[in-house]
Amino acid sequence: MLSGEFLTRAGVVKHMPFILFVALLFLAQIGIGYYFENVLREQDRVKREIEELTSRYNTVMSDLESEKQQSSVVKSIDELGLKEPQSQPNIIEVESGYFEE
Repeated sequence: MLSGEFLTRAGVVKHMPFILFVALLFLAQIGIGYYFENVLREQDRVKREIEELTSRYNTVMSDLESEKQQSSVVKSIDELGLKEPQSQPNIIEVESGYFEE
């Protein structure tokens, strides 16, 4: 068995193309297994990145909502030396066609 005599028999030589085909299938299966493992790793990495970006987006939107509140806007304009108007704005009405030449 260890000498390799079984490889020189007529039956084995006759079936050598099939044996090589089966060996090729084994190699293809191994390659496909490695490929799909890499695909799964990439999917996990992208999923974690999406979760991180979603979290960052939610944080930024929360900060924006708090900055948009009237109390925050009033505080910001006070720092600039401006004051919030206490009266209603005046509405200026113009005749239709006034801005057309």
